[in-house]
Amino acid sequence: MTHLNIISPESVQQTHYLGQGIDLGEQRIDFLVSQGFPSDQRATLVQGSFLIALKTHIYQHAIGYPGPENLNAEIIYLLRVSKSKGVPDESSHLFGLSQVIINHNIKHRAPVTKDGVARSEDDTELMKSLFFLLECDIMGTFEAATMEPAGVNFSSDVGQISPAVVFHLFRPDTKVMHLILNGMLNPEHRIEFGLLRPSENESFLEHKEPVYISMMDIRGKRTAMFGKTRMGKSNVVKLVVQGMLDVTKDQRNVGQLIFDVNGEYANSNPQDGFDAIASAYPDRCTSYFLTPRGAQPDAPKLLRFNFYERTFEALSVMRELLPPATAESEYVARLLTCRLPNLARTEHDSERKIGNRVRKVMLFWTLLDICGFEVNPQRLQNRMEAIGITQPFNPSFPQLLRLSAYQAIRNSPPPPLPTTFADMVTEISVVARFSQSYQNDPSLRRNGQFIFDSDEEIMISFMFPPIGYSPFVLRPCLQFHSPEAGDFVAEILYKLAQGETVILDLGSANEQIIRYFSRSLSEAVFREQESKFVSNTLNNNFIQIYFEEAHMIFPPNAGNTIDVYSRFAKEGAKFNIGIVYSTQSPSTVNRDLLSQTENFFIGHLSSSIDTEQLAKIQHAFQQIGDIIMRQRTRGLLHVLTHSHRYVIPVQANRYNGSSRLVP
Repeated sequence: MTHLNIISPESVQQTHYLGQGIDLGEQRIDFLVSQGFPSDQRATLVQGSFLIALKTHIYQHAIGYPGPENLNAEIIYLLRVSKSKGVPDESSHLFGLSQVIINHNIKHRAPVTKDGVARSEDDTELMKSLFFLLECDIMGTFEAATMEPAGVNFSSDVGQISPAVVFHLFRPDTKVMHLILNGMLNPEHRIEFGLLRPSENESFLEHKEPVYISMMDIRGKRTAMFGKTRMGKSNVVKLVVQGMLDVTKDQRNVGQLIFDVNGEYANSNPQDGFDAIASAYPDRCTSYFLTPRGAQPDAPKLLRFNFYERTFEALSVMRELLPPATAESEYVARLLTCRLPNLARTEHDSERKIGNRVRKVMLFWTLLDICGFEVNPQRLQNRMEAIGITQPFNPSFPQLLRLSAYQAIRNSPPPPLPTTFADMVTEISVVARFSQSYQNDPSLRRNGQFIFDSDEEIMISFMFPPIGYSPFVLRPCLQFHSPEAGDFVAEILYKLAQGETVILDLGSANEQIIRYFSRSLSEAVFREQESKFVSNTLNNNFIQIYFEEAHMIFPPNAGNTIDVYSRFAKEGAKFNIGIVYSTQSPSTVNRDLLSQTENFFIGHLSSSIDTEQLAKIQHAFQQIGDIIMRQRTRGLLHVLTHSHRYVIPVQANRYNGSSRLVP
């Protein structure tokens, strides 16, 4: 017997033999098999099971079990069970051949009674009735290849056409099954993902066949998880996140960013009996929260902006955080068009330019204070002094303007120059009201120009609007503000660069807020990785981003829209960015992203529209759409990764906090 090192004579003993080819079509073979020979193999013949076929060397031994010595094991044909059919009747051109094979099998393999007496004719007829045709799809072939690390190559090409009868069907033994399930997998950084499970019955537990995935297939690539609710998508995400943490324990070259829309990665659930990712890996995970939740550290990190300190982007952030109806109203929309400067100084700035910039920032600070945004005056004073402002809260209005404004608005002389934040708010409020009521007063002009520019006038009219309007419409942003907040975007980028896993608990957020944080941080990650690529400093460091409820974040694009998610699909691999996204249906996700996805974990889909869409994206799913729609067992997934050449049905392990790393 000529064979690969993976096939031995024991692998093709009669106990593994199932039947003989009778009809060969395009990418399929029909085998004539019997449930009675041997009876313990029936469980392997469910739709979706993997079987193998080998060809005989010589046609003299073409009928019946050929024996190991007559088989050519240089090529192993990988098959998947498609369906069963009845034995050909007399009208079929296959009738004669089928009867020859049936009679041969009964003659040579029929069991006898205790007394050694052959079965009766009635028994023989009964045995004939147990034969049926098993249609199998040809997935491809395994053959020797010195170029492959394992010495085995898989090819989707069937190769030379031969008569159907030279093909003999076998159940794979443990060694061959390991080749089928894991032999072509990237050998680096594997985790034990689950067990082979072709059907929903529990026979897979009798002979457990482990299925691995390589984290190298996930790193820097696009991974999709589809399936109806409660089918185990989040469990798979946890296994992948944990696997990446385990395989990068020493090198720490993969940072992970998780948009946790249900709060299940940042918070442990006592009902599940295991720790969340954040608590299982406390030294490598940092969680940020929108609102304080149950099992959090004493000082949780909150997703907060400091609108006083981030003036340059404050209004654009507010535009995203406000309810759409509010942001689009004429009163608020005018404010959101204003351009605010950063509180900074460059070496070429004149004192007058610095003064105008500082006054404009102070005017915005006054607006925030009027709206009820809490402030830390000492932090603001420190920032002002850091850029050389010696009077941090003095807007430096001309003394003539101060005299006119206080006399007109308060009927009193002006107080001493402002030295505190409260003094500044008072001073700006008085001058702002004066500018509204006495626009033609000469004290409001400097060198013939109005003292306030158009943006400042819009802010003043927003602070002191006509009856029926109120600056309190900005209050929905209060929940996202903290006077102690730093630049959490910069913090997150730094942690990701150190190989940490950052979890954003967005469990209390609506779709608008989830979209905002997902997009803004995704854009920040993309810019950072792109910059490193341009400067040649990526240094084999990767970022993995996880999106749940992906339909909310990147819905199907109707045109040629180029956003960060499209760029992830087209350019992410170049910049060492990988994404893992999950949702219920492939038809609800950005097409650019779908077309570039390398890894698929598919649970139950109830619609043929979804399975057809999946088949259009990935040819490997064309023949199993009905299986995906029929199977509804939680955690039963059809898996296709970058290393795999065909889909494998897997009962995924349940995440329990224990490492699944393969030694």
